[in-house]
Order: sequence, then structure tokens, then C-alpha cells
Amino acid sequence: MQKKWQLKQIEESLIPKLPEYPALILRLLANRGMTEPREIKNFFNPDYANLSDPFLFSDMKKAVARIQGAVEKQEPICIYADYDADAITACAVVYLGLKKLGVRANYYIPDRFSEGYGLNIEAIKKLASEGNKLIITVDCGTNAVEEARLAQELGVDMIITDHHEITDGLPEALALLNPKNRQDNYPFPYLTGAGVAYKLVQALFRNLNSSTSNPPHSPLVPRGDETAEEPPLRVRGGEGELLTKGVLVGWEKWLLDLVAIGTVADLQPLTSENRLLVHFGLQVLNKTRWLGLQALIQVAGLDAQSRPFDTYTLGFLLAPRINAAGRIKHGNLAFQLLVAEDDNEAKQLAKELDELNSHRQTLTQQILSEAKSQVETKLDKKILLVASDNWPKGVVGLVAGKLTEEYNRPSLVIEKDGEKATGSARSVNDYDMVQALNYCQNLLQKYGGHAQAAGFALESKNIEAFYQKLLEYAEVAGYTPEPYEINIDSEVAAQDLTWDIYGYLAKFGPFGVGNPKPRFLAKNFKLLEARQVGSDNQHLKLRCSLDGQEFNAIAFGKGFLTDILNSNKTFDAVFELESNEWNGHKELQLKIIDLNATQ
Repeated sequence: MQKKWQLKQIEESLIPKLPEYPALILRLLANRGMTEPREIKNFFNPDYANLSDPFLFSDMKKAVARIQGAVEKQEPICIYADYDADAITACAVVYLGLKKLGVRANYYIPDRFSEGYGLNIEAIKKLASEGNKLIITVDCGTNAVEEARLAQELGVDMIITDHHEITDGLPEALALLNPKNRQDNYPFPYLTGAGVAYKLVQALFRNLNSSTSNPPHSPLVPRGDETAEEPPLRVRGGEGELLTKGVLVGWEKWLLDLVAIGTVADLQPLTSENRLLVHFGLQVLNKTRWLGLQALIQVAGLDAQSRPFDTYTLGFLLAPRINAAGRIKHGNLAFQLLVAEDDNEAKQLAKELDELNSHRQTLTQQILSEAKSQVETKLDKKILLVASDNWPKGVVGLVAGKLTEEYNRPSLVIEKDGEKATGSARSVNDYDMVQALNYCQNLLQKYGGHAQAAGFALESKNIEAFYQKLLEYAEVAGYTPEPYEINIDSEVAAQDLTWDIYGYLAKFGPFGVGNPKPRFLAKNFKLLEARQVGSDNQHLKLRCSLDGQEFNAIAFGKGFLTDILNSNKTFDAVFELESNEWNGHKELQLKIIDLNATQ
């Protein structure tokens, strides 16, 4: 695919004049909109106290008071979750938070294959018939207008915690906690389902009293003595009080490892509050107390001593195994793992999820190959849509994401099941998928999600009409696919590539959507050695020099360029600066993103 190198431009006058920082680092900060000393200090020194007050959600007091009332009256509480990693971790956050307050909540996770995503009428009827008087949704419910109305008619109160775009009128729930609700006051709109769930638990624990002098916003990580049982104490929150077992102030921070997984898995911007949640969540993960996570870390072959946990750990090693349950079998398996109280059970469930994930990987590659064969006939279209009646529902979203990544245009993958069809959509930065689905809503039975990722359902007979409507919207919206763009933070010289600079770059993390690793451009590298590495010689290992200084470099997936480079001997490259360690030796290495051989 054609790739366009886009070097960020910024006026020199906007770069802060702070002599305590290297010039390159100041340029990178300015590129990310940070120019004020206090702002920069906060960025490099994350502070848990900078999390927003959970009671900025206008319905939070009502939610906390209703939960406390249910606890005092011993009313059954049910947590209703979706089945992806964000929802499963959110469910675990609320469940474990309530458990710490002495409550054994019920939970309900719909079956992806027979029920689909989100709230559904039959599930609400079932939960009401079982005596549940309060349903707390996580990562779903914002657009469940009919389901919320039914719950109300059946005498069931509903607290909706969600973060999806609002596509219709608001549901008639007792409380709606959604940072994307424009009628609300919450300042950060990009919390995930797990993030909103944590704000609810944070509010419940907000005014815990304890004999310890540890203040509510004490630095992480949680201390080991926070497992201790204290005498009964008062828990203040919202409009009521709750007498419960002793809990040290700040106990809820032990849930941040789960929040971090959900946040990274859902691909929301790692800026502001999300960055704080993930930053501290990674610290907590190093000493997680959850048997399920311990077992999952073990089965994934992870060791924080040899490779510190980072967002790659969360998004590519832990989250896919959690997601595999709902994609292949049932989300209950992943939830049961995260809240497991028995070590043997945790290890058995982790092993099962690991096996399901391997199966999921095989299925994804198979379906991706079939989808690409359909795409080849549609490369003249601005939007890609493929469909088949033998594709597993659990992997269509993954395939859509891979198509979007490879072809750099919005992609929709649909599974047909007789007269019914369900699909997932993934988009590019300049195309809002929810708005596109809004335009086609007369052909859809159900839809929702975010600008970059959405799900939908429709009748199979309407697939082609739906595709034509999407193509029409692309014209109406003035969308034109662009070449794949590689954003470059700065052009650099060899003198910029030092351990001091690397230390500052590490502080820019955690990295992810909205806060990517800084990428650099350097020109006129001289090739000293190029060789193929990897099981299929698919990668490229380089030894090169820049301004007379030698570097080792790795270019994943670019083994095919070996002969071209050996013929030309010089090249320009876009790369990330990283640390490479082996056998106790450590060196700076260039991770090459793209390169152009030059004469």
C-alpha cells in the first residue's frame, strides 16, 4: 500500500522555552499541545488526585444512594454486561467493589450468538422474574430505550453505566452515567465501560472512614496491608450511609489493573483521565491480587521482571484471551476467571481461555483470507463491505479491523444467519461510522458504538441496499480515501538519539490511541549490514550508521527489502527509539516503521 510520510509542523514560537528539558522533548510536547510548565509537569508526573470527581456525573448521587438502599434492604442486585474485554472487566470491577462492601451481586452476560450485544427484552423479563430489583449495566444500555421502559414497568430500577454514542432518545433509567451524554457535566468524554464502572465504585468508596491516616488520594500502588480487616466503619456517599466491614481508604485502587485492561482493549484515547487510569493500572498489575489475572499472566508466559508490563501486555496479550471467551464460547468464562476465588479454578479457566484464543486466531486468519477475496472486487469503492453466511460472529469485528488497517478505508464485515444478519464496522480517523449508520438507520434493526468501531443488525435481504446507502453517505459526507499516512513527530540527527532522550520518551507513556509512541525521521542512513530474520525470514535486521554513529535496527515484516537495500546502501527511515536487552546487555535500537531506499 502507498504510504504517505507526514511530518508534523509547528511554529517555533509555540515551543516552550524551558531549559531543563532537551529541545527535542519540548518540540514533542508542543506537538501534543503541551506548552505550559504546570501542564508538562503533570504529564511527566501522573497524579491519582487529578482524576475527575465521580460526582461530576449528575446522576451519580442517585446511583450511589440507590445501591446503598439495595444493600441495606438486601435487595438482589444484578450487573448486566456485554461480552467484550471492556465489558467483562467493567463487570468484574463493579462485582468486586460490591463484594468488598459485603454484597454478592448477580451478573448477566448475554450470549453473543443467540442474543447479540446489549440489553434485550427477554433478558430483562428473566432478571425481573428472578427477583432482581436493581440492574446495573456496564458498557451498554445507553440506547436501550425499550428495555429500560420494560424494566420500569416490571418494578426494576436501572442504573446505566456506559460510554457509547447516543443514537436516539435517552432511556428512562433511574440513573444514566455516560460521559458522552451532552446533558451531563462530566469533563472527559472518552472513558471506557471499565472506566465508568470504576467511577461508580470510586463514588461508593469515596468517603470511607478508617482509622488510618491514609488520605483518599494517596499515591499508588495500594499497600499490602490494605488486605487487613478493620472494625466496622461508616461509608458515606450520595444521600445515604452504609455500615459495612472495615475497608481502608483507597482500597478501590486494587481494581485499576482491570480498568487498565478494559481501557486499552476498547481503543479509546489514552489521554487525560484514561492515561492516568492505565498508568496506575499497570503499576497495580505488577502486584495484582486477583487470582484470575495471576493465572492469565502465567498462561500467557509473561514475566514483569524480564519485560515490564505495558499497553502491549494489556492490549495484545491479556485482552485477546479475555475477549476469546465471548468470541468463541461465552463471556461468562472470562468473568468467572477474573473473580475466581480458587487458585485451581483460576488456572483451569486461564488455560481454557488460552486455548480458545488460539482457536480464535486460526478462525480470524481463515475468515480474513475469505474476506480479502471479496474485497479484491471492491477496491474501487470508498467503503468496503463483505458478507458470508458461514463466518463466526465472534471474529467479524477482528476481521473488519484488519481490513481497515490493510486497505485504510472503512470496512464492514457481516455474518448472515438465514434471514438475519449481524455485522461489525471499523473506520478510519476522518470517517464517523456511527454517523454513517445513522444515515442508514431505516435499513437497520439495531446499531451502536463509536466513531471508529460499531456493531449493527439487519435483515439479510437488505445487505446490498445497506451497502449502497453507505456508499451514498460517503458521497454526501465528502469522504475520499487517502493514502495510508505515517505521522512523524520530528526529524532528528544522530546526536538526538541518546539514553537521556530515551528516558524522557518513556515518560510519554502509557502509549496507545491518542498518545502514540513518538516517531522520528532521519535521512541518509548508510547501510552496513542487512539480513533476514524470523521463522520465515519475514523480518529485516539492520546495522547502519547515521552521521557516523552506528545503530542496530529491526524492521518487522520487511524482510523482502533486503536485496533492495543491499543494492542501494543508503536509505531514509521513519522509526521509534527503543531499548533492546539480552543477556544482561542493553543498547538503543531503532524500530523501523517504514523506509525508502535512496541512491
